[in-house]
Amino acid sequence: MSIMLKIRWDIKEGREDDFRANQEKLCRVMSEDHPGVICYHVDYPAPGVSEWVEIYANDDVFRAHLANEKGQGPLGVVVESCEKITCRCWGDPDAASRDILAGFGATYHDTSEGSFSLHPSADRNSLV
Repeated sequence: MSIMLKIRWDIKEGREDDFRANQEKLCRVMSEDHPGVICYHVDYPAPGVSEWVEIYANDDVFRAHLANEKGQGPLGVVVESCEKITCRCWGDPDAASRDILAGFGATYHDTSEGSFSLHPSADRNSLV
């Protein structure tokens, strides 16, 4: 099953440049290496705040995303640059994915029946 994350990053004062530079590196990794990452959207709605929407075709894609060596360094800087991370999850991640999401303090939410589906042309079986 697909996984959708909405993540709010509250950035430490003085760290927004570090955050933005490494966020851009992460987006490049996703566009180059992960066809199963359906959406990786970043927004800056206010100073010191970034909000992301991430949609993964399946658990294998989600885990491959976090295991990608090219993304681990930038993700570490993004996390270290924040004073608070709020991660909300929709879908039904398996136990291994939930273990990873626990590190981001993920909370799980129900979706109205029939309102969240993966586009039929998306690569649902992508391994990366």
